[in-house]
Amino acid sequence: MKKTNQNKSIVNGIYVAPIVNANDQLYTLSFFSGVGGLDKGAKRAGLTSLLQSDWWHPTGRAFELNIPKPGDPEKEDYLKSEGIFLSGQELGDINKMRFKNIRAIIKEKLGIQISKRQIAVIMGGPPCQGISLANSDRNPFDKRNELIFELLRLINELKPKVGLIEQVPVILGENMIPLMNRVLSYIAMMTDYHCTYKVLNAMDYGARQDRRRIIFMLVRKDLGVLPSFPEPIPFDLSKVSVNSLLPHIYNFSPGQFTNGIKSAKENVFCTMTASGSEYVYELDGKPRKPTLAEKLRLTELEGYYLEGIPRTHQNRLLGNMVQISFAEALFRHIKSVILKYDNSIPLHSQLNMAA
Repeated sequence: MKKTNQNKSIVNGIYVAPIVNANDQLYTLSFFSGVGGLDKGAKRAGLTSLLQSDWWHPTGRAFELNIPKPGDPEKEDYLKSEGIFLSGQELGDINKMRFKNIRAIIKEKLGIQISKRQIAVIMGGPPCQGISLANSDRNPFDKRNELIFELLRLINELKPKVGLIEQVPVILGENMIPLMNRVLSYIAMMTDYHCTYKVLNAMDYGARQDRRRIIFMLVRKDLGVLPSFPEPIPFDLSKVSVNSLLPHIYNFSPGQFTNGIKSAKENVFCTMTASGSEYVYELDGKPRKPTLAEKLRLTELEGYYLEGIPRTHQNRLLGNMVQISFAEALFRHIKSVILKYDNSIPLHSQLNMAA
C-alpha cells in the first residue's frame, strides 16, 4: 500500500511557483500544457500564467525543475516556472476540471480570486495523435480527438476574453472532415464568441523551426473586435538557420517523412517530432541524433532544466511544444490588438500596451 501511495505522489503533482505580475490581471490558463511553449510565449508578451495542466506527469516534473530557487544560475525570465501546474491522470485530466475547482485551487495556492469572464486567455494544444500523419491508424473518431471539445467546454464555461487552440493542420484534410465539422458546429453553438482559424508557420514569426500549425482564435463578442492574426515577421536566416545556432552542424534530416538531407546554412530546422526522428550531420557527414543541448537551442530553451527526465520523455516534451517566438507573436497581437480597448484591463496595462 505504501508503494502505491508513493507512486501516486510521483505521477500526480501540484507544483506552485511565484508569479511576478499578479496585479496586471492579464491572466492565462492553459491545458495540455506540455513543456509550456504557449505559456512561455505569453509570458514574454507580458501575460501572467495562473494555471497550467497536463495529464502526463513528466510535464509537471519539467515545471518543478524550473521553479526559481536560491542559488540557481540566472536565466531568462520566460524560462522560469510561474503559477500552478497540475500534472497526472488524477489532477491534470481536463475531463475533471470545472470552474469551481479551478477557482478554488488558484485561491488556495496563489491567494488570487478569479471570476468568470475575467481571464484574458484560455489556451491549449489538444493531443494530435488521432489526427497526425505520423499515425497510420489516425481517424476522426479516435477518442483522443474528443479532448478538443473538453477545451472548448472550459472556454464556454469560464468565458475568457480570448480562447486559443493549436492543432496540426491535417485536421483540415479530407479524412478529418467529420471531426472538423463537429468542431465548427460546437463553436457555432458558443454564441458569446466570434471565431476564425488559420494555418500559420512558426518560422514566419521568428521561431527556429519550420512548423505549420492551425490556430483557432475565439474572441468574446462584447470586446467589440473580431479575431485576427499577426502579420508574418521578416526573418534573417543568418540568425535563425541551424548553422547560425549550431555552427558545428552542416546538414540535417527530418528522418520521419524521409524528405532528404537539408543544408543547415540555408534552412531553419525541421519540425521537431515527439519520436525524435531527426538527424544532424557534422563535418564528417555521419548522421547522429541531436543532443539535449542542441534541441534546447533549437527550441529557444537554452538554460532550461530537463536533467533527470528520461531521453524519450525529453524528446516528447520538446517535440510537442509550440514554438516560443511563434506563441509570443500571437500573444503580443492579442494584447495589442484584441485586448487593447477592453475596459476590464487596468489602465496601467493599457498604457503599457500602447508603449
